Amino acid sequence: MPDAGERNAAQKVATGDELSEEDMKIKRVRQVATLGIVGVALTASPIIATSGPAVAQTPSSCQQVTDDHWPQWVQGRPDGIDPHTTAATYMWHDGKGWHVRVTHRGDNRRTFSGQLSTKGEFVNASAVRLEKGDQFQVSADKHSLTFLFKNYGGIDGVNFHTHCAPAIQFAFQSDGKTTKPSHIVIGKHNRHPRSNPFTITR
Repeated sequence: MPDAGERNAAQKVATGDELSEEDMKIKRVRQVATLGIVGVALTASPIIATSGPAVAQTPSSCQQVTDDHWPQWVQGRPDGIDPHTTAATYMWHDGKGWHVRVTHRGDNRRTFSGQLSTKGEFVNASAVRLEKGDQFQVSADKHSLTFLFKNYGGIDGVNFHTHCAPAIQFAFQSDGKTTKPSHIVIGKHNRHPRSNPFTITR
């Protein structure tokens, strides 16, 4: 004859208050399955989390925030930039970026203009000693820089940096005519381009 404990257990199974042995097995199987799904989700989560940045990373010099590096022969301020003795377009690069200067002898008006273009960007452009009527502009896409200086014997110019620029195309004019290459002076060694327009490549 079953004792009181056995009778109570039987009554709980019969009334649904306690799971049968078969129900317990089913419950354990479901718990194991649930844990397996959670485990897979937890294991997969880091893969999803790291996949985003990996796609976003595009190793390139375009990630730099400083000025581009340019050839040694364009480095350093040219000698003899003097409005009393010279008449030319001068340009050079140094630790502060690119610099363009124009001047001529006398106090009569002469115009100097230029068009610069690149597949990269012209950034941080600023004017140097500009007078009324002088102008320069960087395009909205930053791929071109143009200037027009009305010079009366002083020194006018523009400074700028480049960003992600593989090359720069230069074209200079004086009084509306193409400037002679011999009147374009580049770098501390006073180099001249072979032609005008011309291109400087990194």
